[in-house]
Amino acid sequence: MHVIVVGGGAAGMISAIAAAGAGARVTLLEQNEKLGKKLFITGKGRCNVTNAGDMEQLLSHVMTNEKFLYSAFYGFDNRAMMALLEAEGCSLKVERGERVFPVSDHSSDIIAALTRALKRLQVEICLHTRVKALWWEDAADRRRIRGVVLPDGKSGRRTG
Repeated sequence: MHVIVVGGGAAGMISAIAAAGAGARVTLLEQNEKLGKKLFITGKGRCNVTNAGDMEQLLSHVMTNEKFLYSAFYGFDNRAMMALLEAEGCSLKVERGERVFPVSDHSSDIIAALTRALKRLQVEICLHTRVKALWWEDAADRRRIRGVVLPDGKSGRRTG
């Protein structure tokens, strides 16, 4: 199976890692010049990765419809996130309020760890690649996406 992930932010990188880890061939398309651009400014440049509290603590802070997040939290929880980053060489620390940061206090170390995971899993990364539209298998039945349309009019996969 070939999976195309649109967007190289935190969610896109984690999605690409998950898909590649499950055995898919993955292409990650990002319109910017680098991955995780907004991660650079999170937590005042330190990147508050997650919270080290237990699952019940995390869910108790969800303001509305916490049940909606059960499957997401239990499918890839805060401990799994921390383990992924540490396995990719980014040491973490827990501060007041159970907040988790890279030991270096540099968000760039989080981005570097996620990028290492993508490369280790052989995810094809295409920077400067904006998606113009989705290519539906059947235009009338929008349940199955077949690919993407890029601004140059080409569709499907592009290296770059």
